[in-house]
Amino acid sequence: MVSEGDGTYVFDGLNAGEYRVSASLDGFDPQDQTVQVGYNETADVSLDLPIAGIAERVDVVAADTVIPSSGTLTVGEVVDSRALEQLAPGGGFQAAMRLLASVIEVPAGVAIKGGRPSQATVQLGSGTFVDPATGLSQVRLPDDAIDSVTVLPNPYAVEYGRFSSGLVLIHTRRAGDRWRTRLNNLDPTFRTTRGSAFDITGIASFSPRVEVGGPLVKDRLLLQHAAQYRYRTSDVPSRPPDELRKSHAFSSFTRLDANLSARHSLVAMAGLFPMVTEHANLGTFTPPEASVDLRGGVTTAAVTARTLWSDALFSETTVEVNRYRTDVRPQGAQPMELLPETTRGHFFNRQDRTSDTYQIIQTMAGSARQGGTSHLFKLGLDVLHNRFRGTTTSAPVVIRDSAGVLVRRLDFGPTTSQAVDSTDVAVFAQDRVQPTDRWYVEFGARLDRDGVISRLNVTPRVGSALLFNRSGTSVLRGGVGLFYERTPSAAGAFEQYEQATDTRIGGGGVSGPAAVPVVHRMSPDLRTSRSATWDLAYDYRFSPRWAMRVGVIDRQGEHELLVLPSVGPTGAELQLASSGRSRYREAEVGVHYTAGRRADINMSYVRARARAHTNAFTYYFDSVRWPIIGENAYASARTEVPHRLFVRARVMPTPTWLVVAVVDWRSGLPYSTVDASLDFVGPRNQRRFPTYVRSELGLEQRLKVGRWRPWVGVRVDNALNAWLPADVQHNVTSPAFGSFYNSEYRQFRIQLRFER
Repeated sequence: MVSEGDGTYVFDGLNAGEYRVSASLDGFDPQDQTVQVGYNETADVSLDLPIAGIAERVDVVAADTVIPSSGTLTVGEVVDSRALEQLAPGGGFQAAMRLLASVIEVPAGVAIKGGRPSQATVQLGSGTFVDPATGLSQVRLPDDAIDSVTVLPNPYAVEYGRFSSGLVLIHTRRAGDRWRTRLNNLDPTFRTTRGSAFDITGIASFSPRVEVGGPLVKDRLLLQHAAQYRYRTSDVPSRPPDELRKSHAFSSFTRLDANLSARHSLVAMAGLFPMVTEHANLGTFTPPEASVDLRGGVTTAAVTARTLWSDALFSETTVEVNRYRTDVRPQGAQPMELLPETTRGHFFNRQDRTSDTYQIIQTMAGSARQGGTSHLFKLGLDVLHNRFRGTTTSAPVVIRDSAGVLVRRLDFGPTTSQAVDSTDVAVFAQDRVQPTDRWYVEFGARLDRDGVISRLNVTPRVGSALLFNRSGTSVLRGGVGLFYERTPSAAGAFEQYEQATDTRIGGGGVSGPAAVPVVHRMSPDLRTSRSATWDLAYDYRFSPRWAMRVGVIDRQGEHELLVLPSVGPTGAELQLASSGRSRYREAEVGVHYTAGRRADINMSYVRARARAHTNAFTYYFDSVRWPIIGENAYASARTEVPHRLFVRARVMPTPTWLVVAVVDWRSGLPYSTVDASLDFVGPRNQRRFPTYVRSELGLEQRLKVGRWRPWVGVRVDNALNAWLPADVQHNVTSPAFGSFYNSEYRQFRIQLRFER
């Protein structure tokens, strides 16, 4: 099981007898202890974990009641390897994100607490792990490389930066003290005829994986390696069954832990993650010939050195090198023709893009005590250099009405190249002060240099936690602070992208005004996007099994990057400006029930409101670009979900039976309407998709086959067969205006897996 944030844990319902309790945490040596449990008695077991490879023993003296002593006072949502294995086996990092109430899947990625995908960031250990060109993550780690995934909405520790809506921390798995080899997910999931559970037509997914780990040199050198291949086909229900979106991805990740001496340790990591997606944007209105293939991947290598200078002073140095590659390949070079009901020709844009990042992070952490006040401080320097290179070519885009009459045409200039070199530098200092054994205050400041637009930004933050009792079962938390994003490298290359000539056709096919050239301009006073956030939350544990949480959060975004079209007497202009605003407000009530390994149930209800300017830069200059940029407006954000109820449950009625369920009920996402020329009509984002009710159910039994103990069962996606459309006809000139399409249908799959 996973302990609470303060380290407490409870196993109940045990039979009398002798037990061994083992505990592990990334960066620390695992510990275990044997305990004798008597009938109708309670046994207390306390485990202190030494820092990995640095000290044979670390004695920690603290107040009787503590809260998390590392990272931040902000409480995050955690999916550990066991939960990921049981709830979403084979799905990896992306599947872990879908198991969290603070995350919503949207077309461009995942949104944390109402923000755009590019407003969050991902860290692999202490290093940044997002493509700096767009600010979006391309993570494809093997399941067996992941120890846990934590989502922190606006943490107040200033060691975390370069985001404005949320942070995702990925902790990788450390090898144990014995060699272990494991194969898993060897059974494919079959694709069946729509509406049938047994008429097999092909393979829907196949994600075999292997894990090898153990000591190369006992207690000195530990190796953990994981590899996984993922093949997936996605049926588009609104298109013929033989038109599929296919993806192939391979991921290999290796971690090496070296205990150099009693005070020095080294962790080295390397990963390779190539991927190919065929017909990536296939949909109701995009046939295969008009879709694109995406090719790319990520390579990473990092080394972290840790030194314990004294019992109260600790340093860590990380050097990391990453390469992100993205190639966008249309099916041909014909002009793209956009009609309300379909797309003809080929996709208009071809891209080749690479980003190389070199990052050095140096931190110093320590503790001190002055009188009756304890301090836990941290100082750091973070340097991130990026080299962005790309080329892009765009073919003509023709816009026709439902009758096929030409109404508009975009012609682009020749192939262009993009090049941006930038260096981001951050220094930070923070202190966690404990004036009493029931009150913690966390404050600090961060100075960031935004290398893309050459600006300095100061980030002050303060967080606090107040314990109402010595047992720590009643805690009030809150904080306020600023959060600056990293400006995407593609924004620095805005004027280097190919420019268009926009020709609009009058009624009856008669040409209207002359063709208008559209020039790209960057505002001379660009500023770094940021948010000002405060939150307040109350956690209360009724008993070892029942806990609840009530919280509110308010986030105001400023200086967000927008693409603003304008038309003058001599031509038109697309301006990159930092005048965007956003506002997110949320109230959440959560309940958690746990009974050790026998049951774990999380339920959250969220009431939220999200408003934002609509023409965010990353919506248009992403891997799959959209050629039509309409007028900007301040409206409901694309990620706004006013109501959401999320339930995640794992129940083991007996040690050999497992029942899992995930239920996500929420308001539909908003959308806008357009006319024949694809200009927006009426208020933006005033219409919504139908209410979203998605359920996943699973039933498994653990069998004994010789020396093997596999789990075998069945999983059902969209178990209630709810109407979950992904597309809508939003063109007011179409006879089918307002119709929804492309709903996921109920699918069954056989599950076979081997547990650690």
